Amino acid sequence: MLAKVFLAAWAVLFFATFSSGEGGPEGHWEGTLKADNREIGLSLDLAKNAKSEWIASMGLPSEKMTGLVVADVKVDGKSVKFTAVELRMARVDLTMESQGILKGTILNPQGEAVPIEFKRAGAARVELIPASPAVSKELEGDWEGGIQMPGRLARMILHFKNQPDKTVAATVDTPDTGGFGLPLNDVKQSERNVEFGLKIAHAGFKGTLNPEGTELAGQFRHEENSAPLTFKKK
Repeated sequence: MLAKVFLAAWAVLFFATFSSGEGGPEGHWEGTLKADNREIGLSLDLAKNAKSEWIASMGLPSEKMTGLVVADVKVDGKSVKFTAVELRMARVDLTMESQGILKGTILNPQGEAVPIEFKRAGAARVELIPASPAVSKELEGDWEGGIQMPGRLARMILHFKNQPDKTVAATVDTPDTGGFGLPLNDVKQSERNVEFGLKIAHAGFKGTLNPEGTELAGQFRHEENSAPLTFKKK
C-alpha cells in the first residue's frame, strides 16, 4: 500500500513538473539589464503556437508596457535567440541554465554585448499583434515615402503582402534609423481609403489611393503631432 502511495505521489510530481515547462524555455521570464548606470527591468514571454512555431513578446514592467514585438525567434536545445524589434532591433542571445535561468547578452545600439539574465516567473503570456485582413491588389506591394525632419528627410518604405489565409503581412522599413521589418497593425482598406497603425512608435497613418493606384497620400500622426505624408508605389 505504501509503495502505491509513493508511486502515485511520484507520478503527480513528475507530470506537474513536465506540464509546467520547467524543462524548456517556454514560460514567462523576468530579468534586468544595466544601461547608462541604471537597471532596466525586462520581461520575456516564450511559447509555441498551434503550428508548433516559437513565438514571443517582451515587456517593460516599469513603464507598464507589454506586447513589445519580438521577431526571428530561434530555439535550439538550450539556446534562445531573437530580435527585440522595439528595443532598436537589438539581437538577444540566451542560454538556458539548469537553475531555470536564461542568461546571455543583448546588443545595445553601439553594438556592445550587454549581459542580461532572466528568471522563470510563471506561465507564458505572449501578446502578438492581431492579423489584419488582406488588401487590394492595388495596395499590395512596396511603397516609399518620407517625412520632413529638421535638416533631413526620414524615409519610410511600406510592404504589403497578402497571405494564403486572407490576411496581410504588413511592415515598414525606416532605413535612416536602422529599422527594418517593423510590423504595422490595424491595417484597414475601404475602397481607396487606407489606414494603419505603427504600434511600436505610437503612431498611425490615414490616406487615400489615387485613381491610378500609384500614390497613397494622407496624414501621419505621432501622439499629438501630425504631418502630411505621400507614398509612391515602387
